[in-house]
Amino acid sequence: MQIVSTKKLVKKFGGLVAVNDVTMGIEEKEILGIIGPNGAGKTTFVNLIAGMYYPTEGEITFDNQNIEKYPPHIRARMGLSRTFQVVRPLQGFTGLENIMVGALFGDGENLKRARETANEICDLLELENRNQSIDKLTVLDLKKVEIGRALASKPKVLFLDEVMAGLNSDETWQMIDLVKKLRESGITIAVIEHVMGVIKELTDRVVVLESGKIIAEGVYQEVSKDPKVVSAYLGEED
Repeated sequence: MQIVSTKKLVKKFGGLVAVNDVTMGIEEKEILGIIGPNGAGKTTFVNLIAGMYYPTEGEITFDNQNIEKYPPHIRARMGLSRTFQVVRPLQGFTGLENIMVGALFGDGENLKRARETANEICDLLELENRNQSIDKLTVLDLKKVEIGRALASKPKVLFLDEVMAGLNSDETWQMIDLVKKLRESGITIAVIEHVMGVIKELTDRVVVLESGKIIAEGVYQEVSKDPKVVSAYLGEED
């Protein structure tokens, strides 16, 4: 069953067509990879689903409801959440407090319940340094805080935008295990990612964008051999 789907989705910025006639779906409880070269429209596509942008044309369906006209906070309360490429935590707060803010505003919880929710999320994410100030946390811990804030709204679907960026090899494997754990908890996940090893290890299915259009989709083993994908994306790797 598709929990998220788009139909003929288009986003134009002036004369630039950033997303061009994209029809696709995300199956419930799968991990979907969204890949493509820089400027392919990946983040714009996620922004359309999350409500940061409204489409020029087309439909977005979430949990059997058309949501393309809904503002971001309504979509978040319905169960759509996302992280951002650039982590921007609240300075002067601890990791736990950053996640508490997400719980307070995301689900309208009181302070006591928000703290309980944030601690539960920290346990799930294995964020041992939750009580340290943000400026003392490692890159991996900052990524966990960013994911934690997204989880605070209790999402059904979570979009992870280049969450592996800046991590070393060991940290990347820790994050892969963490994303798998999130799926096991019942969350549907879509990951935007550039590292093919991560996509191969993590995803059930892959969608490839180029110039705002889907040029291939399927399991990694098939997509990675597609000549269009090799030309558009894999050929860019060192």
